[in-house]
Amino acid sequence: MRETVHIVDPEAHERARLATALTGEPLCVRTYASAEQFLEQVGEASSGCVLATADLPGPGVHALIDVIRDRGLSLAVIVVGDVSDFAAAVDMLRAGAIDFLERPVSDRRLRSAVREAVGADH
Repeated sequence: MRETVHIVDPEAHERARLATALTGEPLCVRTYASAEQFLEQVGEASSGCVLATADLPGPGVHALIDVIRDRGLSLAVIVVGDVSDFAAAVDMLRAGAIDFLERPVSDRRLRSAVREAVGADH
């Protein structure tokens, strides 16, 4: 069974860019415009990883990480954010994200992080 990468970003062009960067990888890619949409649609047996923007509106990415952990979902979380937001990066990693990718993230770096995330034992 192929792992799934769940891309959570309110910007349609950014969701499309990240999904396109993963073309050719042996993965299923699903996109969501919000954390709420993702949480409504994700199944309890989901595995793989979540790519979420650090400035996710609504409950935010920190709350998203908490819900994933509280539900016991086997999903690693990778946060994509601005390099100038070092404090947020540290906070996300402490909350349970496995990586923080700085914008603009290269396709190569993105694929590498996703490969590592889906291969990790969460």
